[in-house]
Amino acid sequence: MRGLVLRSSGRGTLTYGWGFMVFKEPPESVEFSVKLMRDLGLCGERPLVITVGDVVSRNFARYGYSDVAIMDGKTRRGIAVEGAVEGISYRCVNPPGVVSRECWDAVSKAIRSAESGTKSAVLVEGEEDLLSLVALKECPLDAGWVVYGHWRGFLCLLPCTGFFKKLADVLLESYFEEKGFD
Repeated sequence: MRGLVLRSSGRGTLTYGWGFMVFKEPPESVEFSVKLMRDLGLCGERPLVITVGDVVSRNFARYGYSDVAIMDGKTRRGIAVEGAVEGISYRCVNPPGVVSRECWDAVSKAIRSAESGTKSAVLVEGEEDLLSLVALKECPLDAGWVVYGHWRGFLCLLPCTGFFKKLADVLLESYFEEKGFD
């Protein structure tokens, strides 16, 4: 397989939270996030919502606010994540520290499906964390948000604006290299 492999120099940088950070527990965290997205008005009245991570995907789906869910079936909290997958499911393999071409394509297809009104999920064998960068790249400009759960227990909300899409470009160019992996 081929893909982008995270260099060791990027590990520390990518542990930081990016965007708007929400330090609340569900359901308050979901309600607050949706209100923030709407009140800021950065990405339209009904932005596409792409969730990355099992718990955040389950929580946003539970309250009807997820268009694309990207999950790997593992949680730090050991919480069951049933109910997060609706519509079309795409499966892919993505080892830790990698953005596989296969998963990049799956995220792109899932977002295109959601744009046409069909909720979707990307079910990852491996690890989904770095796919938030892919979601940000593939999200339509000024039309959606990428929401991921940070490992320290808060939410990160990234509007798909030119600034954050450029940030994804810089991170991918600076800290990843294209190569083959098993």
